[in-house]
Amino acid sequence: MNSPKFLMTLALSLCAACCWGQTDAYPTRPITLVVPFPPGGPTDASARLIGKEMASSLGQPVVIENRAGAGGTVGSAAVARAPADGYTLLWGGTSSLVVAPALYPGLSYDPVKSFAPVGMVVRGPMMIVGKGNLPAKNLAEVLALAKTQKLSYGSAGAGSIGHLAGELFEESNHVHLLHVPYRGGALALNDLLGGQIDLLFETAQFMAPHIKAGKVIPFGVAGSKRYPGLPDVPTLNELLGKSSLEAYSWFGLVAPANTPKPVLAVLEKSLQKTLSDPAIQAQITASGFETVNSQSDFLAQAIALDLKKWRELVQRRNIKPD
Repeated sequence: MNSPKFLMTLALSLCAACCWGQTDAYPTRPITLVVPFPPGGPTDASARLIGKEMASSLGQPVVIENRAGAGGTVGSAAVARAPADGYTLLWGGTSSLVVAPALYPGLSYDPVKSFAPVGMVVRGPMMIVGKGNLPAKNLAEVLALAKTQKLSYGSAGAGSIGHLAGELFEESNHVHLLHVPYRGGALALNDLLGGQIDLLFETAQFMAPHIKAGKVIPFGVAGSKRYPGLPDVPTLNELLGKSSLEAYSWFGLVAPANTPKPVLAVLEKSLQKTLSDPAIQAQITASGFETVNSQSDFLAQAIALDLKKWRELVQRRNIKPD
């Protein structure tokens, strides 16, 4: 007669084999990709583009579910609580995985412990621009002007990535600017175009059309290299010799923590195949983003480094969100 211990061991072995079989066949049903922002706009569009293409290689539909609210934290929290089976993914980005955790220590999820990275998908650098009639035509003149008068700068909101980029710029260059927070980048841009504010920290892809139209003055890109859409605009590192001023807005795929490694491997392979397609790269470039290293380790490192960078800045500068 078999002992209870033997029977328990056998049952656990059969259960593991069953689970492995299910993992090995993944995916067998539609996958939900949660976008923690409203439908419409480049963020949602890029998620839908990637989801559609990944569906082709995965053999199952990737259904976009928009769960907006609180800077992306509502949808992110929902995915953190979802079953770790690979059927619920998050279109995670700078605001929900880095900025919000840096500003709100009491969030219900941890950007490192609550998620398993699949890969970064797109990113765009921040940049500093000025109103068209600002009496400064390059960054050196902006810094000189800031030492003689109080210049104002706008952002998409208190605690936004643009606000943090502005605070970092102030700290690194020993200048004092007046921060004017708005309810979104579009409102801030309107006041810049109208001359109500002097400077604006926003993404390069958002500002490119207005720069090309000659409506605003570009002073520098906060990226590791020049932005392809604005090849004549130097990086802040070129101008100031400070790579610490790099600031990106990025998006990538993450799954709930403890998602089986074989499932993550399938997703990572599908993502890499999608991003290696020249047609997909062209569409992403046309939208103003740039494709990046889609390996999971790259995203994991980006989350950890950006979280540390912005969390320390928030503490040093005593930055308060809205």
